[in-house]
Formats: sequence, structure tokens, C-alpha cells
Amino acid sequence: MRKTTPLAVALLCCALAAASTSARAASATATLSITVLPPLSVSFSPASPSIGCGAAPGTVVAAVATAGGDGNAVSLAIAGDTGDFALSGSNVIVGPNGVAPANCGKTNSVTVSATQQ
Repeated sequence: MRKTTPLAVALLCCALAAASTSARAASATATLSITVLPPLSVSFSPASPSIGCGAAPGTVVAAVATAGGDGNAVSLAIAGDTGDFALSGSNVIVGPNGVAPANCGKTNSVTVSATQQ
């Protein structure tokens, strides 16, 4: 039987430690593709509508469309001439009392805001 010296044991331990360290060492890389979504936008169809002064309440003036954003639900709100016009779903419509006679022949404006939750 062979006799092992402390020096031989120490060298053997160092050799095993070096071998196991290099066996564990590794590197890896990966690529992450990120899609940056366009901002939320609002558009109307038609873009510049005209209606008659006697248009009936509920008449659709323009359809509202949204695009972009993060894919979550969108809520719409209307501001401006809300006496003559209203929002119904995704449409700007003539308000419940029709167009006021004082506003006939004028250019009226509404602003539709879209908000994503």
C-alpha cells in the first residue's frame, strides 16, 4: 500500500478544486426584442363633418376611432359644445335637444378625449 504525504493530499485537493471551478464557469447571452407601442390617438370620420341645422337628436355627426396605446380598454369623454352635441358609444351625435337655433350657421367645436385604463 502506498503512503500519502500531506503535500500530495494538498496538491490533489488544489487540482480537484481548479478542475471543478473551471467546469462550472460558463457564460450565456440572450437577446430581448422590445416593441414600443405608438401613443394613443383619436381620429374622426368624417374628419370635418357638416350637418343641417334641423338635424334630429341622435343623428351621427362623426365616428370616433382610437389607435395605438397599450391595448387596454379606452374610455371617451366629450367637452366643448355639449349642449348641441353628445357622445354615444364611439360616435359624436346631435344632442338630445337638437342644435340650438342660435348656433345655426356657426362652426361649433367639441373635443373628444381618450383615456386608457
